[in-house]
Amino acid sequence: MCVFCDQYGDPKHGNGLWYLNPKNYSRNMYKLRDPKEGFKGRMDGPEASIPSHSLSELIRLADEGNFEQFNKVHQARVKGGAGSQVVPMADADKVLELSFPIGLIACICRKHYRAIDERNEHEYTCMGMGVGMLKWERWPERYKGGVKFLDVEEAKEWNHEMDERGFVHILMLFGAPYIGGFCQCDYPNCDAIRHTVDFNIGNVVKGHYVAMVDYKKCNGCGICAQRCQWGALKFDNTLGKSNIDIFKCFGCGLCQTACPRDAITLVERKNVPAVAEVWR
Repeated sequence: MCVFCDQYGDPKHGNGLWYLNPKNYSRNMYKLRDPKEGFKGRMDGPEASIPSHSLSELIRLADEGNFEQFNKVHQARVKGGAGSQVVPMADADKVLELSFPIGLIACICRKHYRAIDERNEHEYTCMGMGVGMLKWERWPERYKGGVKFLDVEEAKEWNHEMDERGFVHILMLFGAPYIGGFCQCDYPNCDAIRHTVDFNIGNVVKGHYVAMVDYKKCNGCGICAQRCQWGALKFDNTLGKSNIDIFKCFGCGLCQTACPRDAITLVERKNVPAVAEVWR
């Protein structure tokens, strides 16, 4: 099991998968303060426990070759509650059944990288979940377009549409062990994937599955290769079929859900000895 499962999983729920443990969606809505303490600002509360070290600082330290400080900063981010994990479509549906409330919001990454300012429910490409969505007014700049709240079935339908469009589903921690976001990511427009693929400094943990190709069913159409965001899936010219590098595979399942011949299956990572403990 992954490091999150070891710390936050419960064998009684979802075979120990941490993101299927209902407790990880039940954070306090507001921080309790002494009556004399007063309000200290919008970032005072559970969210403030996440270290403020930015990914740009990690990149700078890597460029300088200061790997001792790099490791300290990176570990501080993880220990403070920053982190995320890839989840395939089938498990995404289970996650949404545990979450309340669920709201569509604008993507901050696409605003940074593409200057795309999503302002309404027809443009939103990110999803927030849990009681944090009930205090969204604390971050007016982050939620300029407001929040579109959905019920579970509406959220599943939206998530399936995002999967069809080719977005990776990534659960985001906001003060471990609490899950507060379900990002729909693509390379190179999202921090989570970009910093993992390009710089190997992201906090994205590989999913609990790896994709495998059945060469008897694969006809070499190449549809799956167009959807891999991790550089794990290539077209093998010699065989005329798709080939998956399981060491690079994050188990997002985008290749599987798009294959017209059902030639790709997701296998539990723990059942593949070579990558059973490969999470980064």
